[in-house]
Amino acid sequence: MNKKLSRRTFLKSTAVGAGGLLAVTLADRTNFPRIVHAAQKRTLTITTIAGSPASHLQFASKSFMAANPDIEVVINVAGGAETEYKGSFPQLVASSDKPDFAWYWVDGRQYQDIANAGLLEPLDDMYTSEGWDKALPQSVINTYTSPDGHKYAVCESIVWYPQVYYSREAFKKAGVEEPKDHYFKSLDEFYAACDKLRAAGYEPITIGGKEGWIIGHTHDALLQRVATDDQLNDLLTNWRKGSTPKVRFTDAPWTTADKLLLEFGQKKVFAEGFLGRSYAEGRALFVQGKAAMYQDGSWAASEPILYKEAPKLDFGWMIYPQVDPKIQPKFLLYGGNGFMIPKGGPNVDLAKKFMAFIMNKEQSELATKAKIMVSSRNDISADAIKESGPHVAEMFPLLKTIGTATGWDDPVPADLAERSLILWPDLLGGRITVDQVGPELEKVADQHRKE
Repeated sequence: MNKKLSRRTFLKSTAVGAGGLLAVTLADRTNFPRIVHAAQKRTLTITTIAGSPASHLQFASKSFMAANPDIEVVINVAGGAETEYKGSFPQLVASSDKPDFAWYWVDGRQYQDIANAGLLEPLDDMYTSEGWDKALPQSVINTYTSPDGHKYAVCESIVWYPQVYYSREAFKKAGVEEPKDHYFKSLDEFYAACDKLRAAGYEPITIGGKEGWIIGHTHDALLQRVATDDQLNDLLTNWRKGSTPKVRFTDAPWTTADKLLLEFGQKKVFAEGFLGRSYAEGRALFVQGKAAMYQDGSWAASEPILYKEAPKLDFGWMIYPQVDPKIQPKFLLYGGNGFMIPKGGPNVDLAKKFMAFIMNKEQSELATKAKIMVSSRNDISADAIKESGPHVAEMFPLLKTIGTATGWDDPVPADLAERSLILWPDLLGGRITVDQVGPELEKVADQHRKE
């Protein structure tokens, strides 16, 4: 978040571009001295999942082929559930049937195993030559830097989380001022706002707590607000083989974030009954005007979600409040959508050429403007980003000024992240205590350190 299959049997092939290749077979070429044969096109094969990644690749490949008529791009879109692709891609990239170019999730899970096994081309030279080392957010670059110091993928697109969207009408009725700089400057201010909203008849923040990843987003935000950059970086990486933790899950600041999450529950920050609601059910309370605030990511402020479900709702956004006066609250940035090049293929040069093309500023702006995704580049123009909607357009430039960090459960191993997502509902539901959380995670992490 395995059985071995070839690309031909596992993927549904979708050729993007004009027609088939022109093939001329001659029994005796000397009999046709005046015939000029068309140069055979080189084929670049790409593997991806359906949805936004496939749309982005199809969008860019059309322009790429128009500029390079000697190249045919064939995009193979994985069928079935995404979980199938997650498990099968590591086998595919190690096989003789590997693609020339691929989309995959960049995290501390299957991706890092692929990179560690030497199955991907290093891209350090492209980070320099293409300017990605300056055009991409530092938190993304950190995530894409493997333990050996090299980079084997580049970030295609970004989302950020968790935002708290709020009803301006509810805030006005409850006498709550919209927070300056998009966040309350202390927990006391934040809790006071929640109290006023409840007194005015609103539930404060609604979330679908039945799904642990949503609570995990809250914990990730709280952790960023109580951990220094060095502490957070250690918690993001101290599970790696042979590592010696500077900070453990049984100590502060991790336990500080655990206690704050529990405090949110005890102070009724979340809407009553939140642990029994799904993602969509949690949002429904906000759309229906029963809750004043709703926690979600940047993707929620879009046409398919809030703009469609609540077209008349006037809402603003903020991030969770400052906790430690010395630590600036930041957006958590997810940049796990990665492009990579399997090592040793016959078309590495073409793959790099296409990667440079799809990641350049012009193409990134065109894809963002077409509402396919939000580019990972931090130099996207305001004209392009405004097509993503007014809220995203307002947030995007603030990623640089407010700052970004990486959420803890994105880069860590699957079993470690999934264990935490079970623990959070148990903690908020009173089934376990704060003292029981850290040791459970430490067991999982320690196993990875020994592997």
